[in-house]
Amino acid sequence: YRPFPNYPGYQPYRNWDQISEDRVIEDLEYLQQMYPMYAKRYQARVRDILDRMDYQGSVIDDQYPDKWQLDQLVRSMITILKNEERGTNPPQPNEMEDPKWMWIQELVTVLLYYEILTRRQRKQNKRYY
Repeated sequence: YRPFPNYPGYQPYRNWDQISEDRVIEDLEYLQQMYPMYAKRYQARVRDILDRMDYQGSVIDDQYPDKWQLDQLVRSMITILKNEERGTNPPQPNEMEDPKWMWIQELVTVLLYYEILTRRQRKQNKRYY
């Protein structure tokens, strides 16, 4: 019996305080490229919609955003995504209760919160004193 040698993990992440922000963003973008197809598509749409909502005084900039407002934002995003997927087809009754849209709503919620967090981090690091 011989134990495996101890290989150190990914070195740059051993000391978080010594990593440059650019390196973390590069890693984040690389990992986001490996998202599944649906997650990539919805992430791009969430980013596009948030670009339009990113103005001075928006709910995104609140220190403690209201959950109800974020839920309304998610619902409006889901409506936009449904209209894009539906195209010219008429809406189906009880379409929101479709299991597909239930998990898409959860995915969009997580992607929205994560995108808000990353935007806040970028804004915080770009402050000029």
